[in-house]
Amino acid sequence: MLEKPRISFFCPAYNDEGNIAKTVSNAVAALERLTSGFDVTIVEDGSPDRTAEVADELAAGDPRIKVIHHERNRGYGGALRTGFGEARAFDLVAYTDGDGQYDFGELEELLKAADGTNVVAGYRLNRADSVTRRIQTMVYGTILKMLFGLSVRDVNCSMKLYPRAALDRISIESDSAFIDAEILIKLSRLGVRIDQVGVHHYPRLTGKASGARWQVVRATISDMMRMKRTLRSESRR
Repeated sequence: MLEKPRISFFCPAYNDEGNIAKTVSNAVAALERLTSGFDVTIVEDGSPDRTAEVADELAAGDPRIKVIHHERNRGYGGALRTGFGEARAFDLVAYTDGDGQYDFGELEELLKAADGTNVVAGYRLNRADSVTRRIQTMVYGTILKMLFGLSVRDVNCSMKLYPRAALDRISIESDSAFIDAEILIKLSRLGVRIDQVGVHHYPRLTGKASGARWQVVRATISDMMRMKRTLRSESRR
C-alpha cells in the first residue's frame, strides 16, 4: 500500500495489568508512524486484577484510546467479537493480544503485503511457547485443513490485518478461540485472499496464558463442530 492507511486497532486484555500499558504504547507508536489516522480500543474482559484500572488510565491520557469493559469474563472469542464490532471507524482493522508477546511495530510488514482487499495473517517466528502448545497448534491446523480446507500456517497468531469491508460480509458467531479460524474460513469461502507474513513472538512479561486449559479447548471443539454441521447442512440445500 503506497499511501498511509487509516486503521482501527483493538486488543483484548485479561489479567494483563503488567502487560497492557506496554502493549498499547507500542501499538500507538507504530500507528503514529505507519498510518494517517487511527483509533485504539482496549477490550477489558472482566479481569480480576488491575487490568481495568490500567486501561482506564491509558484512555484518560489519550483521546484516541477507549476502553470497553465486560462485566464478566466472556473469554477470548467474546473479547474479539466485541473488538471487531467496535473497530469500524476506518477501512482496515488490526489487532493483537494485550499480553505483549508481539512487537506491533511489525505491522509494517503486514501493511507491505496488504492491498486493501486481502487479509494479512501473521505467523509466529521462533515461538515463545511450550512444546505442548506448539504441538497443539500443529494438530489444530491439520484438523482445520482436513475439515474446512483452510491452509493457514498459524491460525491463532494474534497479528492480523483485515479490510473492514470484508468483515462486514460475514457474521461472527464463536465465543471461543475458534473465532480466528471461523473468520478466515468464512472469508476464504467468499474468495477473499489470505496472505501470510512472519512476525516475531516473545515471552509474556507477566501473567499466564490460558489457551491450553481444557475448558478453552472444549469450547473451541464445540464451535468448530457446530460450524462443520452448519456448512454440511448448507451444502445439502
